[in-house]
Amino acid sequence: MLDNGFKGKKKYDFGKWITGGNSKIYLILMIVVFVFLLFALKTVIKMHQDNIDNENGEATSEDVNNDITEEATESESNYVATNMSYCIKINKSQNFAVIYQMDENQEYTIVVKAFKVSVSEDASVGETFISRKALWWKVSDTSYCRYASKLDNSEVLYSAAYYYNETDNSLNKNSYNNIGNASLDGSIHMTVSNAKWIYENCGINTPVYILDNFDLDEGVTLEEFETISSGYRDPTDTK
Repeated sequence: MLDNGFKGKKKYDFGKWITGGNSKIYLILMIVVFVFLLFALKTVIKMHQDNIDNENGEATSEDVNNDITEEATESESNYVATNMSYCIKINKSQNFAVIYQMDENQEYTIVVKAFKVSVSEDASVGETFISRKALWWKVSDTSYCRYASKLDNSEVLYSAAYYYNETDNSLNKNSYNNIGNASLDGSIHMTVSNAKWIYENCGINTPVYILDNFDLDEGVTLEEFETISSGYRDPTDTK
């Protein structure tokens, strides 16, 4: 046999290629391609069906989501947290306070409490709001008040000053007995029960109106207040 340097073309064995060592890889690739084609087909069918629904005037998912968003926004705008549904009006000249709650129209018309207080003659008249709270408020090195709600105008709503220390049985009874008269100690004082009610129920940013004078609503009366002759504890302090 003559060898002229020419080699015949080798015949490709397709069957051997399929069953060779890479057969698992090829099988996975075929499955991936099949799944992709199936997904593309389902997408085309769904788009066609959505177009038919839209032509028939049926709501799309976007329309439904917009309706839900509008309903939620309206609901949120009508909602007021309970601790933000109050306002406090203080009569500086007659030394009493009235707490109002919002009605269904979000107006302060519902009287919750009306009671005597002691207002400092230096208290600033006008609108302010609760900006800070403290269970005990240190007035001086030897004087403390309870259930303090500090106002943005630097006044403070708290129990009758003063306690000699941070204990509930160290009350200065003379300060307590002055409730209903102009405060001699600054800021705005009241019984423990009323200071505690404000502390627990009126949230930060609750509006407070300090006015020179206003009349009680018809039918509203002030809570009864009695002075004490002895002891070092606020009689309204029931914990």
